[in-house]
Amino acid sequence: MVGALALAWCAPANLVRADQVAQFFSRQHYLIEINLDYRAATFSGREVVRFVNATREELDNVSFALYPNSGLAEHEAQWLTVQNVKQGNRELRFTARARGGWIRVELPKKLLPEQTLELTLNFSARLPRVKSEEAGLYAHFLQELSDAVSEERPPADTRDVFLAGDDVLLLGYFFPMLIANPMQVGELGLVAGASGAIFSETAEYEVSINADENLQVFASGVSAESASTKLLNLVKISSRWHTFKAEKLRGFVLIVSENLKTAEKRVGETRVVSLYREADERSGKRLLDMAARAVEIYEAAFGRYPYPQLQIVEAPLPPGYSGVDLPGTVALAQAYYLDFDSAQAARLPGLLREQSDVIRAALEFTLAHGVAQQWWGGAIGSDPQRAPYVEEALSAYSAAYYHEAAYGAQLGKLIIDQQLRGAYQLYRLFGGGDLEVEKQAKEFRSALQYAAIVQAKGALWLAAVRQELGDERFFNALRSYYAAYQFQIVPAENLRFAFLAAAEDPRPVRALYQRWLREKHGDEDIGLPDMAAFAQPTSKMRSLGRLLMRIGRTAARPF
Repeated sequence: MVGALALAWCAPANLVRADQVAQFFSRQHYLIEINLDYRAATFSGREVVRFVNATREELDNVSFALYPNSGLAEHEAQWLTVQNVKQGNRELRFTARARGGWIRVELPKKLLPEQTLELTLNFSARLPRVKSEEAGLYAHFLQELSDAVSEERPPADTRDVFLAGDDVLLLGYFFPMLIANPMQVGELGLVAGASGAIFSETAEYEVSINADENLQVFASGVSAESASTKLLNLVKISSRWHTFKAEKLRGFVLIVSENLKTAEKRVGETRVVSLYREADERSGKRLLDMAARAVEIYEAAFGRYPYPQLQIVEAPLPPGYSGVDLPGTVALAQAYYLDFDSAQAARLPGLLREQSDVIRAALEFTLAHGVAQQWWGGAIGSDPQRAPYVEEALSAYSAAYYHEAAYGAQLGKLIIDQQLRGAYQLYRLFGGGDLEVEKQAKEFRSALQYAAIVQAKGALWLAAVRQELGDERFFNALRSYYAAYQFQIVPAENLRFAFLAAAEDPRPVRALYQRWLREKHGDEDIGLPDMAAFAQPTSKMRSLGRLLMRIGRTAARPF
């Protein structure tokens, strides 16, 4: 691509190069084994983690995040517990911080720059339950109403990535993970679940799980039975070991179930898989087609999909989460897999049945958003607490672009109006004031505010940049950005520098950055809500329902 190369050469002097991006631990490798009790939703595990000190400092301690414990209250028991940490045969001292959200391990001697260290951690966990009534559409809709009118930060609930449902276990970030900055775990800001707190560098993984023989196991990595697991499976009668390997992931996820169905497609070298309950086969296959199309569109626009496979998983996510992005995986709430032509749908309140078209459209936006985060946040890492707008804005705008590329410019514009402008306007309708996008996550007081400002307004900044640069320069900038910083953690300003490098005249691009991200012109640039929709009493609830369905709470929940 000549255009992308040309942009790289004409970059301004202050463009941060890939070799200038801060790195903390390099060549990370995890060897993890867990023994799962499916019925009790508990497991014990052991990990051997090897890494290199990539800083310029001598380290006398290292820290590990225990993401399932993020945001726990003082009286709450920890979901993930570390029993001991060893270096060889020597047991090391460690202390738990932030109510078990992370641990600090004291090293027996300083770890010098470029020196390798290998630690062994033994741990155990229990998964929080999601009741069947919590996973239904009605419960999710009531949560939407609560979020819309509440000005309080939602309570922490890590069941977005770590949960036990009636027929599936979701084990996301289920082990102690090296972290670059322990303060990121201690202060979660707005984020209600663990998915918005993940801040990790890429690593290689070899993960083995011992589970009942009748269970299905799916993972972020590719199945790769080792010699040791083959030997163990020869002597095991009622259980079976499964081994998976992966490279350059920012975490790992396991999905365990008794009866999930699968369907898959190939997009180039990528295996796209949909996992769904038998009763939801129609929705599961429809979402497979959408996911495959999203991969095709994003590869053409941004660059090659970063992993060998992409999984779309139907999961019993609790109210507050319609979808969550995980390494190589997008989990979608089973509440929204509902077939509105079924007898089950007939029992829903009329308000919800009237929203069937809105729910279907919003689910596709959620899926497109989650797939985009495999590029923005997965392949390219950024700080989700200090600069959440980077991956949020890119993923939200990518989801809108997906609709434009898949269905035409007219629908693309409609999606921008509904999912992005509509989110901001609903927030204003409920009395919210305009804010700067460029803020830390902890500075946003509510889920609705975060969705309207960080996701929606941030994405609309990208729409304005595209209009200014034109399609060729805009997408060349994104391709150059993706190619330069893939599998690294990138400062927020690098995205701005990529657009400045693409501009013939950088001054209008710089002005857009200032206006959209650092100033408050939302009412002028986006528009106030159309109160005409509420003029007729008979249409008020239907209009309110349609607006509420457009709203997101975290990175992967746009309605």
